[in-house]
Amino acid sequence: MQSNPFHNLPKIKKRDAINILRKPVSEVKILSDYYKAVFHLANFPCEESEIILLDFIKYDYEQLEYKIAKRKAIEVLAIFDCKKAIPIIADFLKNDDYYLVETAIWSLGKLKCDDINIINSICSILYKQFENKRIVIQTLTKLGVKKEIDKIRSLSTDTQSSNGVKGASFAALIKLCGEEDKLSYLKDFLRLSNQNDRHCAVQDIINAGHISVLPDLIKAPVSPSFKLKAIDSLWIGEILCCKNINIFNCIDSIILDDPKTINTLYINNFKKDIAFLIDQLFHTDFNRCYQSMKELEKSPSDEVLYHLNNNWDRAKSDYGAIYFFINAYKILLAKQLYDKTILDKVDFLLSDHWPNYMKFKSSAIQILACLSDTKFYNKINQISNDRLTPYWKNRYTALLVLQNRQIHIRKEFAKLFLNDSHRFVRLKAQEICS
Repeated sequence: MQSNPFHNLPKIKKRDAINILRKPVSEVKILSDYYKAVFHLANFPCEESEIILLDFIKYDYEQLEYKIAKRKAIEVLAIFDCKKAIPIIADFLKNDDYYLVETAIWSLGKLKCDDINIINSICSILYKQFENKRIVIQTLTKLGVKKEIDKIRSLSTDTQSSNGVKGASFAALIKLCGEEDKLSYLKDFLRLSNQNDRHCAVQDIINAGHISVLPDLIKAPVSPSFKLKAIDSLWIGEILCCKNINIFNCIDSIILDDPKTINTLYINNFKKDIAFLIDQLFHTDFNRCYQSMKELEKSPSDEVLYHLNNNWDRAKSDYGAIYFFINAYKILLAKQLYDKTILDKVDFLLSDHWPNYMKFKSSAIQILACLSDTKFYNKINQISNDRLTPYWKNRYTALLVLQNRQIHIRKEFAKLFLNDSHRFVRLKAQEICS
């Protein structure tokens, strides 16, 4: 339950959003406008926005669109750190809407609620029929509540508990009781067959607060965005090494994303013909994608290039597939196989057609530097600008590319990043300039 970095909804002004939220259901022509209004009001944290959202969640309409917007409004109030919303949000813990209860629990954790009666209400949900006890355990862990640790311990071993509940329980035992032996379970969960379980394991590692798991995490078959989030959450301050782990080694490995470094899981009946492997790059499970990349790297390069180009138009409508396609092109370039259309593809991916947060942007930057020094250097001023390139991964990637350039060039351009808003980018720039 976090704000989405991709603001794809049609934009509306603050005043228009407020006017929509003030209208009763009978006066709103398109009920989904409620969600759109809440979504955009999240961009304007102030007392007026809080008052509007607090008034909005006090009403109770049956329409699904209203309920969805109401959940979002509660979430936004928590993101605003609106403490006066705590008692109002707490009232929803007894609501019949399961999703509303779930949102209320998350929001109370986000708001660092310390009201003992409210905390007791959250604890009581552990003993009820509730579909998402994972969010309850996560919230109690965030709030540092130990009173239900025996119940949480029992859930960690209950055969009826989902992997998500078990993982959250292990994280709670590590964080609240210092039971570091449970870290081995979270490492094992990074290799579960279900990708969602692996994603949950990443969050559990973050919640457990143990940086020592990073070497295992960066090799897990999950999206690089999950790994970078974990590093950003777990890494302390602006230091280069912690527990014999070097921050640059971790981030560089994730950004380069060499499939040979990923510990993929065994897949039954996984074919080796190139058409099948290309098709797997469209799969939602990154384990299958990484396994395909490993096999494609061993396949005849000219055949791989043919199939990539033949499926490019299909891939353009699937940003997950684009990531693996562009990484496959990167592998071919490393083998000295050049195709004149690759640069056009890179220009397309680095254009304003795509949000800056797309995971394939950093790979496109690497290929651009490989194919055209001039185009890469011409883009440095844009990439080094936090406003024009808001995702820190892309700014860091430019520095990673610069690191292998001639000394006078790399130092000159690295200076542009010395005052970057993100600590990892600053550290990388400092390393290059030293």
